[in-house]
Amino acid sequence: MTVLREKILNLPSLPGVYLFKDARGRVLYVGKAKRLAQRVRAYLGDDAEPFHRDMMGEATDLDVILTDTEVEALLLEATLIRQHHPHYNIVLKDDKSFPYVRISVQEPWPRLSVTRHVRGDGARYLGPFTDVKLLRRTLREVRRIFPLRSCRNFEDYRRADRPCLYYHIRRCVGPCYSRAAVRPEEYRALVDGLVLFLTGRDRELLDRLRGEMDQAATERRYEAAARRRDQIHLLERVRAPQKVVRRSGRDADVVGLARHGRRAAAVVLLVRSGRVVGKESRLLARVEGGDEAEILAQFLTQHYLAQSSLPRRMVLGVALADGPLIAEALTRRAGHPVELALPARGRERQLVATAERNAAHALEDLEARAAGRRSQFAPEVLELQKALALEAPPHRIVCFDVSNLGGEGAVAAAVASENGRMRKGLYRRMRIRRPGPDDFAMMGEVVERYWTRVESGELPRPDLVLVDGGVGQIGAARRALDRAATRPVPLIGLAKREETVMRERGAPLKLPRRSPSLRMLQRLRDEAHRFGLTYHRTVRGRARVTSALDRVTG
Repeated sequence: MTVLREKILNLPSLPGVYLFKDARGRVLYVGKAKRLAQRVRAYLGDDAEPFHRDMMGEATDLDVILTDTEVEALLLEATLIRQHHPHYNIVLKDDKSFPYVRISVQEPWPRLSVTRHVRGDGARYLGPFTDVKLLRRTLREVRRIFPLRSCRNFEDYRRADRPCLYYHIRRCVGPCYSRAAVRPEEYRALVDGLVLFLTGRDRELLDRLRGEMDQAATERRYEAAARRRDQIHLLERVRAPQKVVRRSGRDADVVGLARHGRRAAAVVLLVRSGRVVGKESRLLARVEGGDEAEILAQFLTQHYLAQSSLPRRMVLGVALADGPLIAEALTRRAGHPVELALPARGRERQLVATAERNAAHALEDLEARAAGRRSQFAPEVLELQKALALEAPPHRIVCFDVSNLGGEGAVAAAVASENGRMRKGLYRRMRIRRPGPDDFAMMGEVVERYWTRVESGELPRPDLVLVDGGVGQIGAARRALDRAATRPVPLIGLAKREETVMRERGAPLKLPRRSPSLRMLQRLRDEAHRFGLTYHRTVRGRARVTSALDRVTG
């Protein structure tokens, strides 16, 4: 009996999360169960799905995390999928962190900013917003209506009693400036108005502003009334005219799904105060192993459980087997009841159909753009994509090589190609900081340092990583990527003598000796070796000159 089979047969009938792993410890699949024993044993049966049989062919180990309830298991499953991006799970494609609007309501004079990280610091986070350009354009307009401060050095301005440029161009009311004489309650009213606007409750906001304008006019506070009037005019101009689709005026997210082959698209229509105010589109990959209900369930958990603000109602077009469980998990995450609705007719059913049409269009657009891009790729790039079974052509490839002669002055080189052509502007060379001749540790160091620059935006994100070496170098590079990369990236190695492509999964790949894709990889590997060796000679030459000068007396 194998260790994996023994672990499966000894599982308890308790709620929890299970993680199948391969021989190198990588997570292949994450699942949750109300009763672990019954659920996981199903993978041993002959009637298991082909998708799961393939996974079991690679799995060698199993980890489980017991939870108190099935809801906790669902929440943990979503977190682990986002963390590990397992190869056999349905995952949100391009699952990057989308921006939030942050309002530091815990401060006396709250600051408005945009961030991609939600922290438990007492601030109010609104979002996430999937259209970054639209968000920034909207905020430029909104700051004319709600001129909140955005400065980090508020106290410096306050001590100097000197406002910044934003005050002079009327994009900030100047709480740091004594002559502005802005009162805390007036500033808080601006904060409340911005929150109402960004959450789609602009009708409520307009009613409130009109009431305040009338009250100020009645009390003969004409300047305050004029400010409210100007705010109303600007708000009506920014506010897009929308058809009322829900008479109740309640907020809801309407979710539509479309799938084709290994991909699916989900579109969320954002209904706020009874009007459609926006749309979000997300792509899902590796969906061939699930039906429409399972894909939709994975989308809801991965998309919404990563957010801090959820609507009270989600309108779906497909019934979910775990619907009550997902609703309970979303309720716990939101801090208020979340309802999953399945309308059979009426306005909401029409909205679901609209969302599904948008999802189908998004999928068609993706495939059309992919086909257009494919025609622009070099034949060797497309051949490599097919040989490695990659989801997209590896347009940008980066190759790493370590030059280490007895541990003396060890250096590393990174070279890159785009569409099969070398890009010298993306070359980087580094001196190894780690002492001692440990090739694997050196490879990990250079990959992590390079990827830190990728994540900071200094370097573009590669589509494929190539290391000069075999299993050991691949393992070191993968551990470094796990530490530094926010998104998964394919990784291969090229052994020198056999000219064999080493993969993280499966047997080594032996490409034909005249294969254009193999020659492309060889060019990258040889160029990285040349670039690193040249730098190594330079470093050693400098060391010799320094040593000779040190021996000169006087």
